[in-house]
Amino acid sequence: MIQEQLASVEEKIQRACERSGRKREDVTLIAVSKTKPVSDLMEAYGLGVRVFGENKVQELADKYEAMPKDIRWHMNCCQKSCTGT
Repeated sequence: MIQEQLASVEEKIQRACERSGRKREDVTLIAVSKTKPVSDLMEAYGLGVRVFGENKVQELADKYEAMPKDIRWHMNCCQKSCTGT
């Protein structure tokens, strides 16, 4: 399932690049790992994904320890107090 979803996203990125005149290699896909188990992340990793985004520090810390070290991690949001909720 992840392979099909990734292929669909890649197609959309490619079409957007063509419409905007950008090169695909200039666009970074950040796979959001929020609430996903490490097994799903490893499947995406096996398909070539190397940039992941997480929104909880503890989940990122746990996943960082379990995943290969060539992954680039991003924090996707700030604390609730930053958003006014």
